[in-house]
Order: sequence, then C-alpha cells, then structure tokens
Amino acid sequence: MAPADRTRLPLPGMATSHPRRSHAMTRTCSGWRVVAPRTRTLITVAFVAVLAALVLGWPATAGATDFSLSGFGTLGFAKSDKSYRYQRFVDDNGTFRRDSVAGVQLDAVFSPSVGATVQALASPSSNHDDQFDGTIAWAFVSWRPTNDWLVRVGKQRIPLYLYSQTYNVGTTYEFARLPMEMYSISPSNDFVGLSASKTWEMNRGELTLDGYWGTSDLDVRFWIRDGMPPNQGPTAIFRQLGVEGGGLVLTHKSAETTYKVGYSKVTVNEQNAASSYPATYPYVSIAPGVGYYQVNSMLPGPGIPTIDRYSYRTLTLGTDLQLGSGYRVIAEIARSLVTDTDLSTQSTRGYAAVLRKMDRWTPYLAYAYLKSSSGPLTLHERVNANRVPASVSGAAQINASQRAGADSILVYDQSSWSIGTSYALSPTSKIKAEWMRVRIGQVSSLVDAPPGSNIRNQSINVISLSYSLVF
Repeated sequence: MAPADRTRLPLPGMATSHPRRSHAMTRTCSGWRVVAPRTRTLITVAFVAVLAALVLGWPATAGATDFSLSGFGTLGFAKSDKSYRYQRFVDDNGTFRRDSVAGVQLDAVFSPSVGATVQALASPSSNHDDQFDGTIAWAFVSWRPTNDWLVRVGKQRIPLYLYSQTYNVGTTYEFARLPMEMYSISPSNDFVGLSASKTWEMNRGELTLDGYWGTSDLDVRFWIRDGMPPNQGPTAIFRQLGVEGGGLVLTHKSAETTYKVGYSKVTVNEQNAASSYPATYPYVSIAPGVGYYQVNSMLPGPGIPTIDRYSYRTLTLGTDLQLGSGYRVIAEIARSLVTDTDLSTQSTRGYAAVLRKMDRWTPYLAYAYLKSSSGPLTLHERVNANRVPASVSGAAQINASQRAGADSILVYDQSSWSIGTSYALSPTSKIKAEWMRVRIGQVSSLVDAPPGSNIRNQSINVISLSYSLVF
C-alpha cells in the first residue's frame, strides 16, 4: 500500500519504502475479465518494472537491497434479519464473504530514494458472486528525488478517502467495516499510472498535495430481480467499464487532526467495443396514457440514444479530529457529478462518527447516508412503476423489461446508524463487533430485491463480528 501515515511507525501491510527526513518508513483468478489494451499495457509495464527491480536490484545502487515481507487479514462474519441480500452477501443465513480478506506485501528499498512494492490480495471476486479472486493489488516503483517529493509509477490506490491506503487493513480503523454509503463511490479505487506528492512542513503538522493520473478497469454489478421470463430468473450481471483520468488531493495532518479535500475527474466507457452507454430511456406511447420506456433495442421505438463515454467528477472532504479525553470525531462527505447521461450515479454521500478510546476498547457511534440526485431517482421510479395492460400484445415481456430497465439504473436512497466497538488484543490484532440499522427510502441498488418486489421504506438490521491482524 502507499504510505498511509508519514509521521507514525508503519504497520505491516502498508508500503514502507521511503522515509522522509527521520520519519519511519512507511489493495482475478476467475479468468474472464476484459482488460482494455492501453490498461493492459500499463499493467504489464508496471509489473515487469517492479519485478525486474525486485529480482535484480536497482542498478544505480551500490549497497544491498533491503527486503521486507508483511501481511494482513480479516475474518469477518455478518448476518442480517432479511432473507434478501444486502451489499451482495449479507442475509439472514449469515456470511463470511462480506468482510473477509487477506493480503501479503513485499517491499524493497534499493536506496534512500528508490524502492518498489508488490501486494497480492485475496478477496471476493469483483465479477462473480460465488468466487474469490487473487489479484495483484499493488505493483509500483517509487522514487523520492528530494525529501519533500515522492513519485510513483505502476498500480496503486487513488487517495480518495481518509482510509484509501488502508482500506483492506482492518487493524487501521475501529469500525467493523468502513461505511459503504461513503466507500462505494467506485467499485475499485486502484489505478495504473503515475502519481506525485509534494509535502511542506508547517508550524503544526504538514501539508501534502497529491496528484495522480491513470486508468483502471471496473466491474460494475447490477441485480436484475426478475430477469426476462421465461428464459432467465433473478441474477447479478456485471458490466465492464474502463476509466481514465486523475485528480488532486490536499491533506493537512498533525498529531491531533487530519483535514482532506480532493477533486477527481475521469471519463468512463464500456470495455466492450461493440457497446455504448445509454443517455436516456425514451418513452414510447402506444395509446393515450399507455406506453413504455424503450430500455433495450429489441423493443420497438425511436432507438436508445447512446454516448461513447461520460465524465464523472467527484469532490470529497474529510476530517479526523482528536478532541481530548479519548474522544475522536471522523467525518467524510462526497458529491459526484455526471451530466452526460440520465442513467447516472450522481449522488451525495457521507458519514460522521464519534469514538472514544478507553484503554483497549474503542466504542463508536456512526451515522451514514447515500442519496442519488433527483434526476436518476425520478427516471428509475417512472420506469419501475410503468406497466401496460394485459390487453397489449406482449404485455408480460414489456412489463418485465421495464423492471429490468429500472434495475440497470444504479440509484440509492438510504441511511444507517451503527453502534460498535473494537478491542485491541495486541498492537497488531483487533476484534470488532457492530450492530447496524439500515433504512431504505425509495430504493437502494445495494439491496438485491426479491422477484416482483420493491424494497422501499424498510429497515435492515445487520450484526457483524470480525478479527483483524497484521504480521
């Protein structure tokens, strides 16, 4: 992982390649993922460069290379009080799949200015609900030309959140899991490309500006609750998207506070060259007050307007404040903007948490929310509620297509309260317990709705237990 805290001793599972001044050094096996040629080339170049550096040692260094191996993992169990699934895996049967993850990391320091990191990760597949994937989550070479500059090239993590760099390392935060309402802006926060950081020492703490540019491949999951009878039942489908772009993040960090503001702008396109993204679903009138939305090309109509790519902009704000007497406040908020398509994931999201450290215990109370903009929510509701009478030829197929079309619009209207605690067994291990109550408003694409139903104005209770360690 990229450095998560330049002013503190490192934990295993974090990149430890380059100290600054006297500071201590500091995420598929399924086989059918489609990778864009440009991204595949970047991944290959990055991985070969890192592998060559690790095997041969950096040519410019005369001394021995310093290698270090670390690992991390979480075994987590979650169970809800509903028969339908929440966040892909959680239902009343209980699951270990939602929160369990394991990783190993190899760091190499070739000189005070040059190093490399490779991290392998095992976690639930991003493109299949019943598989685990083994991935190369990190593979980058880093260079520190001066004490205050750091440059990385290869596969690394976008510094989007407060916990971006340690997302999979459960010992680095007290929550049973990081709030999904906030941490689901993108299905993946890794990218292949270039990043640069500049740090300024200040009277209290330090100020860091991170800039990055690169590409990534996303597997975006859609739950189709009814399928298209009679040929297909309820199922998850995965759309493969390519992303290209970058952003800037400004962070001020001291012993008591962290403030973070970030802005990113990327373009998103379908990985399948024969596919394009719908700009909207046109309404087709077949009689006064009767009609349907053309949600696929097999339905008669004027044709679905499409775009080759769309722009996705995100503004994030975060803070972590130590208030004294063991109290701590953590909060993040994000606003995403998509103006090129009505089927957008434009939304406002965030969370706030109050924690108190009491020896080895750290209880917390957290509130989180996620709501899509009115445009996507309104389109979803109109398509989802639209029906044609049985007297219309092919009414069953048309009505099923409307529900499937609504399911292809990722929209959210939900909030949650969480009460939990962590207990530090040692400096390198924690156990956690949490009760979370989720309130669904109009709809939430984080819920796998049962066939023929609409999950709205309902609550979901989730109990979570986990054990995390680093080594």
